[in-house]
Amino acid sequence: MLFRDLYKIVEQEFTEAPVSFDFLRSTVNKGHAGVGEIKIWAITYPVPNHQAHYVLLYTDRTSGYDDEFDVAEIRYCDALDGDPFERRYALTKELMHVFDTDAEKTDTREKFIKLLKEIQNQPLAAHASAMFNSELDTRWMAAIILCPKYLRDKYYPDYWANKIEDFELSEIFQIPEWVIGFIMDDYYDEAFELLMKKGVA
Repeated sequence: MLFRDLYKIVEQEFTEAPVSFDFLRSTVNKGHAGVGEIKIWAITYPVPNHQAHYVLLYTDRTSGYDDEFDVAEIRYCDALDGDPFERRYALTKELMHVFDTDAEKTDTREKFIKLLKEIQNQPLAAHASAMFNSELDTRWMAAIILCPKYLRDKYYPDYWANKIEDFELSEIFQIPEWVIGFIMDDYYDEAFELLMKKGVA
């Protein structure tokens, strides 16, 4: 399954917003080759950080005759439970890491530390790793899968005519209000086209 395959399933299942996170996770668990299970865990941090992380736990197989599959977790700061829209977006963004290539996977401690340094330093594109670029891609993937183009485009004219506000769209799509700014930007169309081609030779 590629990102565009998941998007097409969403197109068939949802005629109006919001798109269900549980549906997305269930669809990935059932239909994405190489993914056996993705568990969701809330973690209490001494200092809440309002973040979530996709963690590849191990690779397994049911029997010697079956293909290997990944078992992963999405761990999130339980402070996000106080803001369901932020939690939903954060969990969806992390779920999109199932589409990472081998180069994009943060599957060792060393790679995780390297990624944290890149997030801190915001390297120039020429110096960014595939892992760091994946962080940017998953931000857009989450926005597009939760605000599919055919639903987003319904509100686009009214948004730019000031007939509908950010907070209203936030309620409709059940996403944080700050995400509305970039899903209603013209760059959305370019990001959409690029992500529909991701993984296609």
